[in-house]
Amino acid sequence: MEQETKDNLTSRNTWIRVIYMILFAVIFNIVEFVIAVVAVVQFLSTLFTGKVNQKLQALGQSVGTYVNEITQFLTYHTDDKPYPFAPWPKGAPGARKAARAKPPRTPKGKAGGASGPVAKTP
Repeated sequence: MEQETKDNLTSRNTWIRVIYMILFAVIFNIVEFVIAVVAVVQFLSTLFTGKVNQKLQALGQSVGTYVNEITQFLTYHTDDKPYPFAPWPKGAPGARKAARAKPPRTPKGKAGGASGPVAKTP
């Protein structure tokens, strides 16, 4: 066996990380249940009140951000451990709304017209 492989197999950091990975995989499954509960309660709240519960919406956003942090750690995108080893994520409420916002319309008679340029196919 090559020395590099032996070093990798005996690296304490790798084995400690696998313990954290198992912990966060379990937490990930618990958080899936929490998301389902938030979604059902949000639906019922909207059904009976006719409007979205802002607190549940913020909770859902922060839980979604937490899931992203766990995923980033589990896939080795980062070495930063998520909550409870870091602060609870605040999320970014309204980020999706900004991403879905319609671009400003071009006035008629300007380049591209009201609907923008049309791509031609060969």
